[in-house]
Amino acid sequence: MSKIRFVPAFALATLLAAPIAHAQTSGCNKNTSGTDMIGRLANSENCVNDRMKAWQEKNKASQEARQKKIDDLRDKYANAPARERQKIQDKIDNQKNKLAEMRKNQTDKLDQWRNKQQDQKNRLKSLSDKTRQDFTNFRNGQ
Repeated sequence: MSKIRFVPAFALATLLAAPIAHAQTSGCNKNTSGTDMIGRLANSENCVNDRMKAWQEKNKASQEARQKKIDDLRDKYANAPARERQKIQDKIDNQKNKLAEMRKNQTDKLDQWRNKQQDQKNRLKSLSDKTRQDFTNFRNGQ
């Protein structure tokens, strides 16, 4: 009877460890300071944070380039004859819309990454609570 209760806890622990081990070896920082499950989770979270930071820097550079295009078009607009001003104004509006969309996408993606990290922490907490309860039941012979 006690073996039957132990098997689900073992299977659950195995299922949890497999994706975490994979996340550590997926081209991220392979810091080996944490070889236990908590260490691997910390390394995985650090990897996600590094990727997010690199993505933010890349996105910031592209936003700055787009802003420079807008500024250049404004300079062109100031010196342009009246017949070309509408075309330039349309280009400026188009670039502004693209910049606003880019910023919105960045905000959405950052929120999505933050939510994934929080979801992973919540899943780990609920799993540890369930495992603790299963172990208590096993120890008490229930």
